[in-house]
Amino acid sequence: MDTHRLYKWCATSKVLAHIYRSKYGDSTAAPKAIQLQQLVLEDLRVSASYMKCHRAKGIAIDMTHGNDSYLNIADYFERLKATNPGTITCVETEVDENGDTCFRYAFLAFGASIQGFRRLRPALIIDGTHLSGKYKGVLLTASGQDGNFQVFSLAFALVDGETEEAWTWFLTKVERIIADSNTLTIISDRHVSIVKAISQTFPKAHHGACIVHIMRNVVSRYKSKGLAKMVCEAAFQFRRSDFDKKFDRIKITNAACFKYLEDIGTAKWTRTYFQGNRFYLMTSNIAEQLNNAISKFRASPIVEMFIFIQRMLTRWFSARMTKSAKHRGICTPEVDKVIQTHIKLTKGSKINPSKDWSFSVRGLFGHGNTVHLDTKCCICQVFQKLKIPCGHALLAADSVGLPYNQLVGDYYKTQHWVHTYAGVIYPEVDPGEIAIPPAIADLTIYPPKTRRPSGRPRDGRIPSTGEIPAMSLLDSEFTTVQLI
Repeated sequence: MDTHRLYKWCATSKVLAHIYRSKYGDSTAAPKAIQLQQLVLEDLRVSASYMKCHRAKGIAIDMTHGNDSYLNIADYFERLKATNPGTITCVETEVDENGDTCFRYAFLAFGASIQGFRRLRPALIIDGTHLSGKYKGVLLTASGQDGNFQVFSLAFALVDGETEEAWTWFLTKVERIIADSNTLTIISDRHVSIVKAISQTFPKAHHGACIVHIMRNVVSRYKSKGLAKMVCEAAFQFRRSDFDKKFDRIKITNAACFKYLEDIGTAKWTRTYFQGNRFYLMTSNIAEQLNNAISKFRASPIVEMFIFIQRMLTRWFSARMTKSAKHRGICTPEVDKVIQTHIKLTKGSKINPSKDWSFSVRGLFGHGNTVHLDTKCCICQVFQKLKIPCGHALLAADSVGLPYNQLVGDYYKTQHWVHTYAGVIYPEVDPGEIAIPPAIADLTIYPPKTRRPSGRPRDGRIPSTGEIPAMSLLDSEFTTVQLI
């Protein structure tokens, strides 16, 4: 009994950290603090508080990765650029009241990602996810979508919060990579800081609001999931006449919601009135998927987090390069599926030629559509908005023997898909392999003055306003309107 008591006195967070570290080498695969609390009780028959277990986990991570991550970030970026030509990095610091140089912002965009993004549709999805480590911070991301409808990461930044200043700094760096243009579309939530930052850094680009966030706000304000579903149906319409019918239905159902959506501006959240081209991108789900992939490392030191990002992108590029090289179709596999869906939706329609390269297609229910193959447009709006031929255009192409692949936008073709992942993302060189500039080697960067407050940390993601489980209409990013 005396021996047991003595052992119990020594069950400090440092002792638990040594046990934790020896049993679980990978911090991401290790149990959470509450699970560690139960394991300590079962294995050692020692009762430890939640906070003691939480501190033990933090100590174990510091023992494994070191707690001087901010000190090494500039050195790590230099070693990363040595193996990845064209990679852009930036570390910004500030001097505190004691004269110490403290970390402020960090930016990373791999050269392979920059080159590959030029093969994608000109649409950028931006978002931020809060970190859960020892120091406060937010990881900002800028992503696109490749020709096979997969997430393509362009740039990352670690900042102190989702402020206008931080977003402006991040988007200024991104603008130097892709340049502002009236053909560019940026999709995000309607956070005030993001809206202001975009207006300053990308004044020519078209900014679209994520429809999921709009729906969540509708649920929060008007306590109606059915109303949110109606908003979603309206937002996804291609034809203006179809949208107007859906929007009038919202007005009849709830005038206040109608006014709320009008104040946002239909050009922001609808496919029909959007002044740029949203393609299939009605939500910021791509950014959410990326955030979910990084979630396990949100509590890690920043260098370890960037190492994880590098390894993740290396795997993605390698796997997709292999997959695209093996594909023998002219278009990517997912686009082939979309084309087959469009064919099924217009089965049984009748076609009549109007003049050269123009055709009239009449559906089963008598609805008429005019297709112009030379200009790649159709009155249904699907062809020109998606850059993928609608069912009417496919029928017209069949009637004249025109291959489907000549109607599909270059973004969706296998050759573009292959070139998107032509680059390779390599790990950093070992310390001492290259000469680090004295300005970086002699730089001492202290952690930011944003240490997380005491108390039980929040482990899960903070849900957005009015967040609800995914609805059937949003189960897929590729909801297709029925063509009749």
